[in-house]
Amino acid sequence: ALMNIAEEISVEKKMVNRKMVNVLTQIVRRDSEELLISALQFLKKLSVFEDNKDQMIAPEMLARLVHLSQHPNVNVALLALRVIYNLSFDANVRASLNESRLMSVLVDHLRSPPFRHVVLRLLYHFTMDDGCKSTIAYLREGLVMVLQLVVHFPEPRVGKDLVGLLVNLATHPRTAGVIVESGLFPQVMTRVLKTRDPLLCKVVRHVSSHKEVVDPMYELLMSEGVRMFKWMNEFVRMALCCVDNPDLLVEVLGTLVNITHEDAPWGELCEAGLVDLMTRLLVPSFSEDDIVLECVMLVSNLALCQESAMHVAGSRLPAMLQDILMEKREDEEIVVQILYAFQCLMVFDEVRDAVLQESDLVPCLMEFARARNPAILQQASQTLQLVAEYAGDAMGEAEEGSWIEQIKVFRFEQHNADWCKFVNWELSGGGMSDRMASRDSMMYGEQDEVSADGEEEFAFHLAGGDLVDADDLANRQWQGKDMEQFLHSARLGR
Repeated sequence: ALMNIAEEISVEKKMVNRKMVNVLTQIVRRDSEELLISALQFLKKLSVFEDNKDQMIAPEMLARLVHLSQHPNVNVALLALRVIYNLSFDANVRASLNESRLMSVLVDHLRSPPFRHVVLRLLYHFTMDDGCKSTIAYLREGLVMVLQLVVHFPEPRVGKDLVGLLVNLATHPRTAGVIVESGLFPQVMTRVLKTRDPLLCKVVRHVSSHKEVVDPMYELLMSEGVRMFKWMNEFVRMALCCVDNPDLLVEVLGTLVNITHEDAPWGELCEAGLVDLMTRLLVPSFSEDDIVLECVMLVSNLALCQESAMHVAGSRLPAMLQDILMEKREDEEIVVQILYAFQCLMVFDEVRDAVLQESDLVPCLMEFARARNPAILQQASQTLQLVAEYAGDAMGEAEEGSWIEQIKVFRFEQHNADWCKFVNWELSGGGMSDRMASRDSMMYGEQDEVSADGEEEFAFHLAGGDLVDADDLANRQWQGKDMEQFLHSARLGR
């Protein structure tokens, strides 16, 4: 009767103010099944409000709920699990429950259809925390049951509660390893290729994202027992057919990006249309940023295999990457990945020559090597260093002189930025008035003053008296020379 009256919010608030939650937590300690059912139903209703929830999460109450979730009466056990589900939105509650034996209770209930729906939702909540994922990895039987439910799901698309749980589990390296070793992973892959389920493909992508798991996964699929030798070709074919389905496309491309096995058939995939697909997807403003990022990372993979790198060099991809680099210059992650892709394209001689001859790469790299972002600065500098080392082999004499000189001057200015700034200030006449004022002061016996910060300013001159130019310094041969013969420093005004 009280629960029916509490359907009105105002009445419910009055009950809460009269400490109804405390009364109900005392009632659930009783053994009467009818009383337990009534009390748990009321607690389930009240637990959706945070103030009420905070009164129910005492350790003794949580332990009692875990105990009731194993009650022989199905209705009592289900209601206890539903109260726990409402409380499990709180991360602290999940951590406390994980320390109890609730996880093993949930795995046991997973076998029973009446419990399966609420158990899957509870497991999904728990697998948002890495500690709970590790616990499930040790409960191998439960993970195998989840995979069996996925493989034999009757609908073309796996239910969201079920596949969402598996996605969470696949993000943890230990559980990802169990998924591969379970014996059911090839069936999961077959279902992905057959149904083209984006969320199930996300599971495969997460599994392949772990360095310690991706090679065993690749070798399993390519083994004689499984005989899925063309699964990567099938992924390329699937990507070609789902350009208008970005949810699936990004997962397919992401899975291919994660494959780093030395025997991966990248050249064969290029012939199957992979390069053409990326050329289409990298048209400016055609694809979403996450798809652009996956394509750029995939170019890096192709560039590290000589056969596929030649396909890249013979395509429009290098020029398109440079265009995207300028278009997405505000996106740190895309910029770093494009710069790394160009670094990978410097690995093989023929590819490097083609990229340097057919693109305006050096000025672009020098621009990003001035960036304030440390990650962009480091990657641009590394790529520029490789270009400087190999540019002479890739260009003619006239072109070589131009690019090499640009890089030399740039690197000198980069490492001597303050000094070059001062020289340019001097050359522009900025120091003339200071020198005249100093000479006038010497005529009247005044002494040089030190600046407020205690630092003295210096101008550097050649032995002949001329100011030093950055371009001139970059061209000089410094090894084995007596520096004092060429340069001397003097204070302003002397």
